[in-house]
Amino acid sequence: MVSLHDPHARPIAKGRTDRPIEFGYKGQVVDNEDGIVLDHTVEEGNPADANQLAHAIHRIQQRTGKVPRAVAADHGYGELGVKTVAIPRKGTTSADRRQHEQRPAFRKFVKWRTGCEGRISHLKHHYGWARTGLDGLTGSRIWCGHGVFAHNLVKITTLAAAQP
Repeated sequence: MVSLHDPHARPIAKGRTDRPIEFGYKGQVVDNEDGIVLDHTVEEGNPADANQLAHAIHRIQQRTGKVPRAVAADHGYGELGVKTVAIPRKGTTSADRRQHEQRPAFRKFVKWRTGCEGRISHLKHHYGWARTGLDGLTGSRIWCGHGVFAHNLVKITTLAAAQP
């Protein structure tokens, strides 16, 4: 146990120099090009990224009846048979892979993925994802779900107001 306040919180190695280990839960956000969050999860510990993405794609397919045409993600995620995948590889890459990563479509999606980091930051700072107000894993999932709901309401309202 690492927290008396929240016994389900776990240490999560983030790889940052200023805070190499954080305590809590791991959250994942999947959004579309309009910035609407299509799927989110809050998990205990530090589950593998690739498994999380596979589950998210499956949930989106169940909800919409379609597999996403493109996926842009951190390099911790694996390729999952989606038509366009923009996931930079870790470490040294082959000449073929470097050529693939320099294609305009790949670079476009990597830039878009970088923009998604802003969505995560926005959820943390404006919609309560930095620190939940409810205890435990279930409480954190509820808290973060309400934050996503509020974010999507604001985003959809903004998009609807911009329509002619």
